[in-house]
Amino acid sequence: MADKRKCEKGFTLIELLIVIAIIGILAGIAIPLISSLRIKSFDTAAQADLRNAITFLDSYYIDNNTYPNTSAELLAAVFNLSKGVSFTKYDVKNMPNGEPTVHMHIGHASSPNYWHANYPQEGTEIEKRQ
Repeated sequence: MADKRKCEKGFTLIELLIVIAIIGILAGIAIPLISSLRIKSFDTAAQADLRNAITFLDSYYIDNNTYPNTSAELLAAVFNLSKGVSFTKYDVKNMPNGEPTVHMHIGHASSPNYWHANYPQEGTEIEKRQ
């Protein structure tokens, strides 16, 4: 009877618990990394849409000799945003020299960050805001 038990194959309870613990540790390390990568991808989509909006504003200004007054007017002019991305602020203001400037904030619904730009200004830069 003792010889019969030695031939049985399988894992012991301790071996299974060790494997489960190792998987838990690896998951605990991987989940925060994946979460931060998701936020980076959402931010990248928002940045790309803001750059595209700036390019589109050039075309719109050439065709209409003015900038759209609202983000809804910009979107109605066949400008599309990525899924989850939206304007959180869009203002058209006149500079002291009389030139119009578009002040935009754009962000993704799943990210705490938003991106800011004033256009057109010398060296228009896209800046991260929180």
